[in-house]
Amino acid sequence: MEFGFLFWLFLVGIIIASMQDLKRREVDNWLNLFLLVSSFVFVFYGAILTGNSDVIFHAGFLLVVMFVIMNLFYYGRVFAGGDAKLLFAMTAFFLGMTFWGSMINVGVFLLFLMVSGSVYGLAYSGVLWFQNRKKANKEMRKLMRGKLWIVGVGLVLMLFWFVDIIFFLVGLLVFIFPLLYVFAKGLENVSMIREVSGRELREGDWLVRDIKVGNRIIKADWDGLSLEDIELLKNRKSVSIKEGLPFVPAFLVAFLAYVFLKDWFVGLFLI
Repeated sequence: MEFGFLFWLFLVGIIIASMQDLKRREVDNWLNLFLLVSSFVFVFYGAILTGNSDVIFHAGFLLVVMFVIMNLFYYGRVFAGGDAKLLFAMTAFFLGMTFWGSMINVGVFLLFLMVSGSVYGLAYSGVLWFQNRKKANKEMRKLMRGKLWIVGVGLVLMLFWFVDIIFFLVGLLVFIFPLLYVFAKGLENVSMIREVSGRELREGDWLVRDIKVGNRIIKADWDGLSLEDIELLKNRKSVSIKEGLPFVPAFLVAFLAYVFLKDWFVGLFLI
């Protein structure tokens, strides 16, 4: 019964979060807070009814672990704020019979999330490129100027594979890196940057470049715009902001994979 309630709670919550992310590139704080509080109220209520006080201490310790993971992912620039908070809000869903079991649950979900995020990111980027291929290809050719020599070095290193395989591996990395950078940057410049008025800005929006307002410089940093920054920019006719990849749909895929494939996946390592 507990699993059933938490499953439907987080399934509906993640679907709503995905719709918000796709539409507005943000997940509302109230939604993450609702998922976190309601799931823990349910877990604590069940622990009190069954007289199992260990669950409360166990859940509290797991909450601390997930808080650390959330901050590592956010300040490591792996997740944006809304994504990191959603991961933290899902803490109760990872509670196992033991603390070690809970750690395994968290690890399996993160693995599924990384895989689904990679596949989803490539697919989403492919769709964006196809929709903007003429402009994107033109921008990529411009960005590629001056970097062809790096690709050439990579090809030369790969030709020495017969000397040592390390030459091929290093050469492959040197060859691929500038191509991936040019693809990502070119796609960003033509499809992920838009102009909005100062009154359309929202908390957390990412500036493309620093903006000087009077004697103050508003930085284009990872934390995005604060309410104070928005107040200073509200009268501007045009502000360039960068839209990130709506990543929450990858959470939905990882969540379903976790529910239906976790036991099979863990079983592979217990044989």
